[in-house]
Amino acid sequence: MDVIERSRRAAASLQRYLAPLDFTDWSAARVTAELTRQVVDWGVEHGWPVRREVPSIAGLPGPHPDRPGYLDVVCQRLDGPPIAIEIDRTDKQWSSRKLLCEADAGAIPVWVRWNDAKTWIVPDPIGVVRVPTTRRRIAGRLLYSRAAAENTRRTPMTPQMPPMPPVEASVALQPAGPARPSAHCSAVTTKGEPCMIDPRPSGLCHVHDPAVQCGAINRKGRRCTIATGGGRCKRHRDVDGHGAGLFARPDTLL
Repeated sequence: MDVIERSRRAAASLQRYLAPLDFTDWSAARVTAELTRQVVDWGVEHGWPVRREVPSIAGLPGPHPDRPGYLDVVCQRLDGPPIAIEIDRTDKQWSSRKLLCEADAGAIPVWVRWNDAKTWIVPDPIGVVRVPTTRRRIAGRLLYSRAAAENTRRTPMTPQMPPMPPVEASVALQPAGPARPSAHCSAVTTKGEPCMIDPRPSGLCHVHDPAVQCGAINRKGRRCTIATGGGRCKRHRDVDGHGAGLFARPDTLL
């Protein structure tokens, strides 16, 4: 089987896996992060070791001589060549060049293209996965939405081989630990999106938990929320404007 046929089959499988995905008014960063997570899950369900941000298999240098090229996701297989995957919402010629070099090195190249995917042309032997979305601007922010394909229902895949622990194991391969209050911090970011950082026992992450913030009252009468891990930030540690230690550490935040 040649590289073109392999890449088309891999792309078709991933296209079916992503078909049920739907979301409303997500930022570009959030869409990319979710697509990356789904691609990793697709590889894991096949029983392949999966890695993210992998240096180019072909040894292709990056845009700068001192920086190597990196692939978004690589599925390493024992029964065939690795699958090199890039995820983009724009027509990045650098991604196309990377994937073509990976194909020359024997890898199976797959390009996940989202946004206005119908206008894009992808050269052989790159397999393409198109994830069209709609977009609209709300309060100055460009947000994206997608409706799941009709009559799509994801069924568990049958692994082609016993799962092997990847070099950088995804969450799906990690053993279950003690139950936590929540998978993510319960706070909301300044952009109005859910915080995706792992929570502390309080249910808040190390950024949003008041117990590990500076807590000093600034000159505007507001509480300093700089994450320090506990104690004062550098600005409030020793300087109080008069050298008298005005910003005393409240015991309630210890």
